[in-house]
Amino acid sequence: MAQEDRRQVVVTDHQRTWGAQFEAAASAMHRALGAEVVYVHHIGSTAVPGLAAKPIIDMMPVVRDVAALDRIGPALERMGYEGRGEFGIPGRRYFVKADARSGVHQVHVHAYQVGHPEVARHLAFRDYLRHRPDVRDTYAELKRILAARFPDRLDAYIDGKDAFVKEAERRALEWWRGVPLLLVTGPVGVGKTTVASALADALVDEGLPTAFVDGDALTEVHPSSPGDPFGEGVLLANLESAWGVYRAAGARCLVLAQVVESESALHQLEAVIPGASVSVIRLDAPLSVLHHRLAARGEGEADGWHWARAQELQALYDKAPLGHVTLNAAQPVAALVDEALAATGVIRALTTPG
Repeated sequence: MAQEDRRQVVVTDHQRTWGAQFEAAASAMHRALGAEVVYVHHIGSTAVPGLAAKPIIDMMPVVRDVAALDRIGPALERMGYEGRGEFGIPGRRYFVKADARSGVHQVHVHAYQVGHPEVARHLAFRDYLRHRPDVRDTYAELKRILAARFPDRLDAYIDGKDAFVKEAERRALEWWRGVPLLLVTGPVGVGKTTVASALADALVDEGLPTAFVDGDALTEVHPSSPGDPFGEGVLLANLESAWGVYRAAGARCLVLAQVVESESALHQLEAVIPGASVSVIRLDAPLSVLHHRLAARGEGEADGWHWARAQELQALYDKAPLGHVTLNAAQPVAALVDEALAATGVIRALTTPG
């Protein structure tokens, strides 16, 4: 029979100070881990506004190499963190910071390497509770009941939550695995990068973690490979790698500015983003507008390769349109962003878990 855990169980109403406590601890963790850290997340119940919780900050550093934490361990110990190794979860590094006098736990650190499945589980559960107040409140009530029933039995308290948490996590992961991929495409000079960047900013303003990628930046290697003049192979490999890091940083959505010329190219993009649901936003403008914009760029873009490429792509899109949504790029950027958000329904998809 397993030994009983007789630690006291204290569940309190959500405290506004928890956010500031996490930020202070995360800043110190960044300084300690240096280049190894990719992102530090606030997880657990103290990361969900309005949720009652044990007053312990749960922090999840996502790192490039989890084994590096074994070397950095002494630095964390000097900060007051006790290392406990994997502590039952392969691939984790677990640290506890407790009050020096009382021994009461203050911070729990769950560190994982980029790509570890526990990263997705923690982020999905947190985000699910943030967007489902009804589930959050049911969970809070269950916690209070269990804390009153088992005030000095942490093991029984945890066991009592297990069925609820597992079912909520299952639903959360099902929702969180879906990735809206907003592909902003169109001919050279139409404003893909500008619109895509503004679209990403609008999603962030809604509180939705979003990755923005200018596809051209992922293809910049010269000379190009024979048979692949636009670096599509380089783009796909870089995008697949980058998305894994963005996802570990908590990104829920990807906005990509990129010329896509065929349905097969769309399928290739989907294949490198697990769970991707692509919405193609085609920006369209008369050739006269494209020529004017290329001329404004200078460096002969309105007379050379860029202008020829713009005409080529415009003819291609007119013949075989790929866009699920076609927008008039002569409009102000803010209007284009509003139309794109309304047409794709991305905000609803990211904020309405089942």
